[in-house]
Amino acid sequence: MIEDIKRKIESLKGKKIKLYVDIGRNKSEVYEGQVLETYKNVWTFKTNTDVKSFGYSDILINTVIISS
Repeated sequence: MIEDIKRKIESLKGKKIKLYVDIGRNKSEVYEGQVLETYKNVWTFKTNTDVKSFGYSDILINTVIISS
């Protein structure tokens, strides 16, 4: 399952996408940008202002939702 997510993230490198991130307590944030790099356990996402990192498991448990 995680390997499928890694491949999906790899395929999105350099493409404009939106991320919906659940930050807890019924709050969420939306980021627009692109996948910067993928590593063994995490991947980085570049927005206009900064770089965020997420784990592949964040997608598996629906903490991060990717929208193209």
